[in-house]
Amino acid sequence: MSYIVAKFGGWANSTADRVKRSADLFEKNPDRRIKINSAIGKVEGLPKVTDLLIEGAEKALKDGAFPQDIYDKIKLNHYSVFEPLGIGRDKIDEVMTILKSYIERKEELSKDNYRALVVGSGEELFTRLDYIYMKEIRNMNVRYVDPREIGHFLEGNPLDGKILEETYDNLSKLRRYEEIILYPGFFAVDKKGRPMLYSRGGTDKTAADVSAAVGADMYENWKDVDGVYSADPRIVQNPELMNEVTYKEIRELSYISFNVLHQEAMIPVMRANIPICLKNLMKPESSGTTIINKREILNNRPVVGIAHIEDMFFVNIEKLLMNEEIGFADKLTAIFKEHNINIEQITTGIDSMCVVVSSKQFREKTVYTGVAEGLRKKIDIDEFSQYAQNKLHSDVFKIRKDKALICVVGEGMRRSVGTLSRIAGVLSKNDINIEIIDQGPSERNVIIGVDCSKDKDAAKKAVNFIYQEFFN
Repeated sequence: MSYIVAKFGGWANSTADRVKRSADLFEKNPDRRIKINSAIGKVEGLPKVTDLLIEGAEKALKDGAFPQDIYDKIKLNHYSVFEPLGIGRDKIDEVMTILKSYIERKEELSKDNYRALVVGSGEELFTRLDYIYMKEIRNMNVRYVDPREIGHFLEGNPLDGKILEETYDNLSKLRRYEEIILYPGFFAVDKKGRPMLYSRGGTDKTAADVSAAVGADMYENWKDVDGVYSADPRIVQNPELMNEVTYKEIRELSYISFNVLHQEAMIPVMRANIPICLKNLMKPESSGTTIINKREILNNRPVVGIAHIEDMFFVNIEKLLMNEEIGFADKLTAIFKEHNINIEQITTGIDSMCVVVSSKQFREKTVYTGVAEGLRKKIDIDEFSQYAQNKLHSDVFKIRKDKALICVVGEGMRRSVGTLSRIAGVLSKNDINIEIIDQGPSERNVIIGVDCSKDKDAAKKAVNFIYQEFFN
């Protein structure tokens, strides 16, 4: 028998039918041994449970009380999912008292530990009710395991915790149980028992860490799509489904826009050589996409996927004798770091550099910090440019708007002569100019930059032309 860990996200847990389907999967395949749950996602007419918990925790810290209307909405979410499955409101209300007890611990915890306790409770509430459903309604042999009791330890920021190595030994004990394990994701504790969270979306990380700890043969991630496509189906008509893709290929695609999994979630299973299978809960018979360390490379298929991201800025810097100035790149990146701007890509010449950043980082907006929200001041483009030019003593420091990056990925590029020529050729033939180009030393990816100022659909067209070149 193989040993499978299966993760179900907020979408999968947001209707009675989907919860029933997930239980069916465990009845039909005894190899599925551990079920990792997220909180309830988007229920019709109601916000996500985690979003409600964030809002409630923030208001409790600010105003002194967790709003009753938010608590009631959280309860309604759970009624909508579990009442149709045969669980009465009395039992749901009993489980909801867990949240009540957490809300009341505001005075005994630091603000971030309080946030971690309250916000992480969505996974616990769902999984405890899932246990009642599978045990009492379905008569399945299941066991609820609390991460705090088994020793799921994180350290560091309470809202962005990192796993302690000893946690893997503690989690390995899960394999001893004969029952199906129901395990809530996202939350844990530190060594002193204080509430901790992974970063938002951390149930993927919980599932990956559990999979690595128990030595799983497969980590299944159940979603609302058939798997990973070779291009965005909203842009390319009927793109091919990837049957297999390597961890490194999916990392390259995720860097641009393929939001398949929490990025850090791939590391423990990749190191343990455990495949991840992305499958559709509504079509469990379909094969899905399997992410593995190595796959068979077809000589006629150097490219596995194409991704793109729009609304980028290209920052052009020019300075005579730049290449002879020791530490110039350090000075440049320090300026971006000082303004809390993440650099997506850098290309260089002898006397020039181009830095690619997301335009969103220059706007006044609410930015995500852990699980809470914080306001960042707008960065004025002209002021930033002048400041940077003065600091660098550069001849040119110019920010060019309306740009896009396209990432072409495939392990087969190393073996295939002329891939770069084919990309450039098909774009040239269709009058799309390449403004920047970069191929990493692994020869696993090519990143090109195009202008969208005259044609807002230029990047989408480029993706289609490249797709036609390599997949048709």
